[in-house]
Amino acid sequence: AVDIAVLGTEVDELEEYIIAGEVYRTLRVVTPSGAQMVQMSGGDLLTRIFRLQGERDRLPVEQRSQVKDLVLRAESTAYSLRTRFHDLLQREMKTRIDSLNWFLDDVMGDPKRARGEYPYEIRNRQRIDAIAAELGDDLSPALKSELHRVDERIRLIVRPADFVWDEGLAPIFPRERFWYLYTSP
Repeated sequence: AVDIAVLGTEVDELEEYIIAGEVYRTLRVVTPSGAQMVQMSGGDLLTRIFRLQGERDRLPVEQRSQVKDLVLRAESTAYSLRTRFHDLLQREMKTRIDSLNWFLDDVMGDPKRARGEYPYEIRNRQRIDAIAAELGDDLSPALKSELHRVDERIRLIVRPADFVWDEGLAPIFPRERFWYLYTSP
């Protein structure tokens, strides 16, 4: 219910978010457990949609319908402002690649710290995946190249491991596509 409330607020704000052109936007979301502040980005929105669609079969019928309606609204808004949205996503992807590089620089030679921070930091790589999927052929060659380099850096410090997040999410994130979620430093 919290994820759906967050998605609803993100979808309500999406047009304004895209037009404003800031990569991150802080939202106040009213959830069943009270109000909370949430940082919105295009990658976070795409990830939340991906995850909720992946959990579709576990949701009550009413929530499935709610998610479907929210996804259609998000897609419509993103499509109507496609060029701006894709430009914003490219900027976000660059920011997230930079964050991953800083993380990798910081933990080089400190495997204990790397292991502790990896599950949180690798969220950036997953958001990048969601962004790249949305951009498709619009993904710039420079960003593709930067992503390849950061993936090579990740591969240098990790080994195979169990799924790094809540095991209940593993079916939504298959190992073949999301290899970095099945590794640990």
